[in-house]
Amino acid sequence: MKILVIDDQRSARRVLNLMLGDLAGVEVVEAGSLSEAQSTAEQNAFDLFLVDIRLSDSPTDRGGLEFLRWLRTSGRTTPAVMVTGSTELAEIRDAMRLGAQDYVLKDELCPEMLLPIVEGMRERMLLKGEVSRLRERVEGAWGTSAMVGSSAVVDRVRKLVERVADADCTVLIRGETGTGKEMVARALHQTSNRNAERFLAVNCSALPGTLIESMIFGHERGAFTGAVRRVRGQLQLAGAGTVLLDEIAEMPIELQAKLLRVLEDRRFRPLGSEEEVELRARVVAATHVDLKQRIAEGTFRQDLYYRLNVVSIEVPSLADRREDLPELVHAFVAQLPRKLRFSDQAMEWLLARRWQGNVRELKNAVERLALLSEKDEIDVPTLIELVGEDTTRPVIEIDRVAHAILSLPTKLGSKLDVIERAVLHHAIEMCGGNKSAASRLLGLERKALERKLERFGTEGDASGEEEPLNRTG
Repeated sequence: MKILVIDDQRSARRVLNLMLGDLAGVEVVEAGSLSEAQSTAEQNAFDLFLVDIRLSDSPTDRGGLEFLRWLRTSGRTTPAVMVTGSTELAEIRDAMRLGAQDYVLKDELCPEMLLPIVEGMRERMLLKGEVSRLRERVEGAWGTSAMVGSSAVVDRVRKLVERVADADCTVLIRGETGTGKEMVARALHQTSNRNAERFLAVNCSALPGTLIESMIFGHERGAFTGAVRRVRGQLQLAGAGTVLLDEIAEMPIELQAKLLRVLEDRRFRPLGSEEEVELRARVVAATHVDLKQRIAEGTFRQDLYYRLNVVSIEVPSLADRREDLPELVHAFVAQLPRKLRFSDQAMEWLLARRWQGNVRELKNAVERLALLSEKDEIDVPTLIELVGEDTTRPVIEIDRVAHAILSLPTKLGSKLDVIERAVLHHAIEMCGGNKSAASRLLGLERKALERKLERFGTEGDASGEEEPLNRTG
């Protein structure tokens, strides 16, 4: 703790220095005039100022008050305590109005008077630092900085969240299962001016209609069978915070009408209550299904869709942000007590895999490796053993081949004919000219294969004999 003692009397500064010397971890700096105090405060960072009201022999001097006024106008928030010989209540009152935290009269100055005040200031400073660190941890866990990835699509989501964070409009978050829709909702809350209030999430698919209605809006005692006491709903418990209605597409359609009215009127009535409650919270909805398709099927209200979809945030799938995968893997490993390493080939294997469960599946895979892998260096065989072969990898390879074919020169003619002719030729060649074997390899009927061979003028074996069904020796 660094303290600046401001007093024109050297003896007074020495006494204060001796008293503060009894405190561990305290550094004392002295200033004998207003100008010296201002210069020293500008060049150094202090945790506390001990200031005399008068900083010269002149009876009209109020240098200490001028220092307090200078602190306020310069925007500094360092606390100040008056240690003064002045007993005029008007001067002490002026010091408190200018921001002094406390005062001690020099006639009463002793360690028992001063040190508890300084210790209290130190504890307040430490608590303030702890609060600041906790806020940084919360921001790191749930703010936009928690949205791992440097791809353009993630950066677009991050910027949109920051742009609409302080708006009071409803937000609809859409994306595949496992993409991190709730994380985006939490980032929206944490970035907003509502972050001091609560963030509550309701899974609309987890409970039947009556219980979902009670969870969202609350109920009075006796409102329905089993309602033995009054319960406040999430919309009320959140205060002025944020309520996420996850899987909004699964909300019963009769409850959708009530939600629509609440969003429009900003008031709601708990089940069994005669009194309305003001809606202060912001409502955010999330879904992984196509709501327009649900509207066409008659299971989702179109007017509620428009009310929820004031701002829409699309959370990209992992396939759309594949370049973020190494960064995600390293972020997941950093959260684990065991620090895994991935070989280059292992990372390529992860990149090639199609993660249908998106980021959630990838995180689960990393956690499984940390629990079950016998070595810290993860290689491809370990991935195959503990994560499992990717049954969709052939589809990825076909996609790659198709892209390569479409990049061929147009002078080749029909690209479909080119690839079909090549596939037929290689199938016949691989099967030693046997059409029956080639048709099985291609997944075609033999007659369909012969028609294609005739079309392209490709020949199989001369005899076209069937391969024996049973071979011995």
